[in-house]
Amino acid sequence: NREGARLIIRRLQKTVLRILRDPESRMSKWSFHQQPPSQQTEPEPQVDSAQYNAHSSSNRGTKQDSNCRTCNDFKSWSKQQRLISSTQAAKEKHMANEKLNVGPTGIANPREDCPLDKVRLGISTWGLLHTMAAFYSDNPTDTEKRDMRTFFEVLSRLYPCEYCAKDFRSDIEVNPVNVNSQKDLALWLCKFHNRVNDKLGKPLFDCSKVNERWRDGWLDGSCD
Repeated sequence: NREGARLIIRRLQKTVLRILRDPESRMSKWSFHQQPPSQQTEPEPQVDSAQYNAHSSSNRGTKQDSNCRTCNDFKSWSKQQRLISSTQAAKEKHMANEKLNVGPTGIANPREDCPLDKVRLGISTWGLLHTMAAFYSDNPTDTEKRDMRTFFEVLSRLYPCEYCAKDFRSDIEVNPVNVNSQKDLALWLCKFHNRVNDKLGKPLFDCSKVNERWRDGWLDGSCD
């Protein structure tokens, strides 16, 4: 009826006036197409831009840019870079050594710092003996002669290769050490070495050049 319609209109007018006076009213936030508050979805929380940037920077620093110089203090970054460099250098050195220790057959050669085997022991021993003979006196005293002779006799008993030492003793019994002079000792040792090489099927050395090899260096100057 008309009276009821007037009542509804007056209520609507009061409502509109209340909305206009109080813009912060919950009703003022409704749009024509929005649903009532009971049916609206919860609005997304507003994030402060400064907090968002700080949070994003923190995540990037811990996940993606752990090695980034701009995300760490310089000392920490520098220390980290030195550690990485030293680790990489050690790895490259190890790989280079592995390549050098591989023979033509592809089988790794022994390390240089391993205990001596029979072959390396022999090479080292020959080097010592020939060098001792090379710098022996041209006119040795009786004491020097006795000491050198004793040295070879003791070596033939203590040499750390049993059958090598036995062969050594047998040879010097037949061919006694000549300790009369540097030339005599160097020549005797060269001939002894050749006898061993002959047993092993190795080439013989020209003993006339023994002092070139072990004392003076080759005449062509290649050792200078």
